[in-house]
Amino acid sequence: MSLRKRDPQRFETMGRALGIPDSGLLSQRRPLDVSPDEPLDKLLQNKIFRQSFMAFADSCLAGESVHFYDEVTELNKIPVDDHVRRVYMARYIIDKYIVEGAAMEVNISHRRRQEILATPDLTHPDLFKNAVHELIQLMKTNLGRDYWSSMFFVKFKEELSKQSGYQDSMERLVGLDYSPRLSAVRCADDPFHQEHLMKSASRRSDIHETDAQ
Repeated sequence: MSLRKRDPQRFETMGRALGIPDSGLLSQRRPLDVSPDEPLDKLLQNKIFRQSFMAFADSCLAGESVHFYDEVTELNKIPVDDHVRRVYMARYIIDKYIVEGAAMEVNISHRRRQEILATPDLTHPDLFKNAVHELIQLMKTNLGRDYWSSMFFVKFKEELSKQSGYQDSMERLVGLDYSPRLSAVRCADDPFHQEHLMKSASRRSDIHETDAQ
């Protein structure tokens, strides 16, 4: 009987392959204030916005700058002293976005490109900092204005509205102490579950005694 080889596991991004947590803010206590008046670099820190902006940029055949920003964000989540993973991720980004003729070569100045290619330290935390700054300015000029009038922004606002409605509903049900982090934990696995039950039972008991008096 022959044994079949197991197919190697496939990952959507290099960050996933290296075990880097999802980059950006997935959810917040209150919805992100999204408007053309907000700095683009601030908005891009939110993963939901970044995914929407990336999809719009891809539809314009100009998504390489946003993809580069996304992967540099993942690189920045690797601890500075984790040299092996930082070097591996940095080399991957350089091969994919920086070298001339790369699959998704980004439009940065020759000076910035040479700074990166000639660096003796691929683990440096500011390796791609100047390139990111140039590309954010480019995105503002070439993509920012059109995004706000696109259907991608309309769908993004709808998604924010749904998220806001869900969190408001949860807060009305369980009080202002609702936490998205704990909401995904089963009661049996929640180390604070018994404490919550005891406090809740104590409050109900106090209310009943007051009503009886």
